[in-house]
Amino acid sequence: MSKPKKTSYFSGDIDKFQDTLSYAQSSKASFKTISSGLSRKIVLDNGVKLRFFGKQGRNNLIEGAFLVKMVQRDIDKWIEKNGEHPYVKPSMIQVFNHKSIERVLKGQRTPIVGIDINSCYWVTAHKLGYISDDLFNRGLDTCKKKGLLIAIGCLNKLPMIKHYKNGVLQGTTFDQEYNARYSPFYWSIISYTHQILMHTYEMFQDDWFMFLTDCVFVSPSRVAEAQKFLTSLGYKHKSHNIEFKKFQNQTIEWYDMKDQKMKCMRTSLKDISFYYPQWKDKGADESTPL
Repeated sequence: MSKPKKTSYFSGDIDKFQDTLSYAQSSKASFKTISSGLSRKIVLDNGVKLRFFGKQGRNNLIEGAFLVKMVQRDIDKWIEKNGEHPYVKPSMIQVFNHKSIERVLKGQRTPIVGIDINSCYWVTAHKLGYISDDLFNRGLDTCKKKGLLIAIGCLNKLPMIKHYKNGVLQGTTFDQEYNARYSPFYWSIISYTHQILMHTYEMFQDDWFMFLTDCVFVSPSRVAEAQKFLTSLGYKHKSHNIEFKKFQNQTIEWYDMKDQKMKCMRTSLKDISFYYPQWKDKGADESTPL
């Protein structure tokens, strides 16, 4: 039995993509390009796909990038068994307690403790049943944080498609079908993380300072309680200290003692005093219980 004919080829970086695109246009070929992040693809009329990734002269290797397709396959199995995932409203997972931060800056500037949730989104995807035990363990065994984040983050991508006929651009569309199929899983994972954010604020109130993506910041006296809570949910974690330096013009600055550098973030429309009452009014969002 003859081997299936290969139709997909890795053809270089994004610079090479630009050269190939120019050649295809000058040759008056009909094709489409698909772009997302650092990934590019040219799909010819005969079905051949030319794949491009990264930028020349940079280390474009992302440990765990191979997990992207594996996560999608597990999601496809979930959909086959359960049907399409319902729409999930996007949630905020970078939230600040303006009042508590201002209090610390006006008083004795003691270090605040950040508790990082290890592989937060990856573990959550497994807790929610979106990825299998085998894939979950393989991800933890073989990949670093960035690869795991990309594998989950790609569920929310919206690829841009440009259509060419006889080398001339005819129009641009977006792969809404891909986004509608996979993004609800991404936002469900984010929504679960948002519940952790809200529950920790409810527990610690004035001793809760901010939640950044997968890290909650609390007073040193409440660290043991926060760690116990995260452990009870099945999350492993690690801690580091920070010190707030300035809160001015809706921007917070702090020194991260783990990374040994200053950091800052805009906080406009991210105050917990806005989000917490809404969450309470919804009954602590019973649609995503912890």
